[in-house]
Amino acid sequence: KRSFLDVATGSFQSDVHELNFAQKEVAAKTINDWVERKTNNQIKNLIAPDMLDEFTRMVLVNAVHFKGTWKYRFNTTNTRPIPFWLSDTKSRDIPMMYRKGRIAYKNYGDKEFTAVELGYSGSDTNMLILLPNERNGIAALEEILPTLNLVELRNQLGKGEVEVYLPKFKIDFSLDLKDVLTTLGMGRMFSNAAEFSYLLVSNEPLKVSKAIHKAFIEVNEEGTEAAAATAFSAKFRVAKAPRVTEFKADHPFIYVLMSQEKGVYFIGKVANPA
Repeated sequence: KRSFLDVATGSFQSDVHELNFAQKEVAAKTINDWVERKTNNQIKNLIAPDMLDEFTRMVLVNAVHFKGTWKYRFNTTNTRPIPFWLSDTKSRDIPMMYRKGRIAYKNYGDKEFTAVELGYSGSDTNMLILLPNERNGIAALEEILPTLNLVELRNQLGKGEVEVYLPKFKIDFSLDLKDVLTTLGMGRMFSNAAEFSYLLVSNEPLKVSKAIHKAFIEVNEEGTEAAAATAFSAKFRVAKAPRVTEFKADHPFIYVLMSQEKGVYFIGKVANPA
C-alpha cells in the first residue's frame, strides 16, 4: 500500500523491494548487494539462499556499520603486544593502542567500573568505554547496564590527564532476531495470527519469515590528528606536573557509540579482542 511505502521511506529511511523468493539465489543476492552498498562493503552474505523458499513472503533486514576517525589519533608506533585478561588467570597477548592526553574520565567506585570517552573527528558521535575495576567484573557490569542512564553518565565525566590503553578489535556479529523479538512480546508477527493488512493491497495472509541482524565494528589507530602541544616557561615558578590517571582496558569491557543529542547508536562487549 502507498501509505506503508510513504512511512517506510519517509519516516524510517527504509527501502522496500518486491522479490520472488522462489528464485532464492537471485533474491538472496539482491538483498546482500543492498546490504553491502549500505555498509560500505563491510557486511557481506547477510542472507543465505537456503533461508528463502517459495513460502517466504517477507524478510526484514537491519544492517549497521560504523567507521569513524579519532579526533585525536593513536600513534601506531605506540601499539605493542600486551596481555589481555580473558579471566582472572588466563590471558593472551593482543595489540594494545596507547594515547595520553586530556580525556573525559570518571571512576564510578560505587558501581565498580570506570568510564572514558573518546571523540571522533567531524562528528558529535563519541565512544564511551565502560571498564570494570576488576578483571572478572564484566558480568556485574552487564547486570547493572540496563539501569544506567548513559547520556547522564557521559555528562558526569570530567577531563584530566589520562593514559589510555585500548586494544584494537574487530567485531562481526550476526543474529536471527526471531527468538529475541518473541521474548519481547512481538512473536505474533512470525505466526499465522500476524496482521499485516496495512502492508498489502490484497488480503493475502502475511507473516514475517526472517528477521536478521548483522553488525560490524572495527577499532584501530586510524584518526585525524587535531591536537597541538604547547609548553610555557617562566622564571622563579615551578608548576606541579598534572596527575596522570591510567585507563588500561586489558580485560573485558563495554563500548558504546553515542551522541549527546540522539543517545545510543551502538553498544557491545569486547570479551576477546584477538
